[in-house]
Amino acid sequence: MIVTRLIGGLGNQLFQYAYGAYLAKQAGVEHYIDVSAFEEYQLRDMTLDRFAIRALRLPEALRHRVPARYSGASKAYSSWQSFAARAFPRQSGVFRLRREKPFGFRDKWLHSHANLYTEGYWQGEAFFPGMEEALREEFRLVDPVSEATAAMARRMDNTQSVALHVRRGDYVSDPTNQKIFRTLEPGYYRRCLEDLRQHVADPQIFLFSNDIPWCLKNLDVGIPFTPVTHNDGATCHEDLYLISQCRHAVIANSSFSWWGAYLAADSDARRVYYPSPWFHPGTLDGTAIPCRKWIGEHQLEHPTAMRSAA
Repeated sequence: MIVTRLIGGLGNQLFQYAYGAYLAKQAGVEHYIDVSAFEEYQLRDMTLDRFAIRALRLPEALRHRVPARYSGASKAYSSWQSFAARAFPRQSGVFRLRREKPFGFRDKWLHSHANLYTEGYWQGEAFFPGMEEALREEFRLVDPVSEATAAMARRMDNTQSVALHVRRGDYVSDPTNQKIFRTLEPGYYRRCLEDLRQHVADPQIFLFSNDIPWCLKNLDVGIPFTPVTHNDGATCHEDLYLISQCRHAVIANSSFSWWGAYLAADSDARRVYYPSPWFHPGTLDGTAIPCRKWIGEHQLEHPTAMRSAA
């Protein structure tokens, strides 16, 4: 079986799950999720139970044999391997820990094994090729959305709707994140929308952000926009749903809006813009994160690159 360790916000959880689902399909084995990290992780909640995922939670008896962190825990991990082999005798071999080191895509990550425990972020569709339709099916919301969300979705469906995502929060308040993640300036969004307007008539902008007050004060993108404000952290899955309902998207360097754009219905006319580079140069390798069909910030500055990527 494949066991996926979940941690982080909703976007990270979706990436982790998608990679585990791909490995399980390749190996022809069951897929389980380990949510034990959320017992101590206070920044985000485990949100995947809002979706129609097929994977089961790791059985309680087995979960208590899984160390919360593997760093320096070789003895605990050996105990986990031994117990797993006894608890699941039909699964050949012992469990292998697969940790994403270094960050970023490598071809070797696509090789599956009947017994794997995965720990990492696995960001980008390269980690789960050919899974788009299956993931759209699993990442459907289980419960009906609120009336406010449903009404907003209807507005989006009746216009050339554009989801515009501004990620701030810990990107600007956390010193570690400041060193890794670029803080996107209004100019990025203006350039994307200027290009969009050359291809789309009368775009209607719907703003998603974890800092709406800052956006209202500082974000001048040259087009009026509608802030989406009725959801909060507990209903972030409904914001993700709304992003996916828009016909076009200008995403941030955020796994959250990445998934909103990825889960939207595909169309030759659909345009998705992303920031490039994703991270500050010299930090992490984000080249595999954007989807191939999407339009990078660097392509807007070099029209020939845009044509060659089309």
